[in-house]
Amino acid sequence: MNKKLLALALALGLSLSLTACGGGNDAPAGSENTTPQESAQAGGGNTADTFVFATADGVEVAVNEDMADVLAALGQEQSYFEAESCAFEGLDKTYTYPGFVITTRPDGDKDYVNSIRLTDDTVSTGEGVYIGSSESDVTTAYGESGSDTEGMLSYTAGDVALNFILEDGVVTSIEYLPA
Repeated sequence: MNKKLLALALALGLSLSLTACGGGNDAPAGSENTTPQESAQAGGGNTADTFVFATADGVEVAVNEDMADVLAALGQEQSYFEAESCAFEGLDKTYTYPGFVITTRPDGDKDYVNSIRLTDDTVSTGEGVYIGSSESDVTTAYGESGSDTEGMLSYTAGDVALNFILEDGVVTSIEYLPA
């Protein structure tokens, strides 16, 4: 039970800290983040420089991407929330879509994707890992070299960390965050 509480606390704390007050002031990623990497990885969720999430409709979303471009591609969200940013000037925004949530951070007159959190098993990473996948599914898709903290596997590509929260060897949360 303590492992469950620790994993849940880690996931919640990480999400809250990076959603409302987190992220860096990295420059937004360029178009190289949307070109699929020519690699042996199935699904192509890892580009030459970073991890990219692709929706069921094939829309690719990358951490640090201009949110205006993402909104144009995704269309109307199911729900929207905004709050004054405690780390930047402006508003942190949260857009909820079927199966995933995107949070942004303000930078001048633009908003950039700060995190992408998968919320159910209707979506998956480019490598086919979804909420409900096993720990072995994660290590088969991403390798054993990820950072392994009790209850979490984390992989970094470029400026993006891809985190998997595990409970009893099953993925309960997946999140793309600035590294």
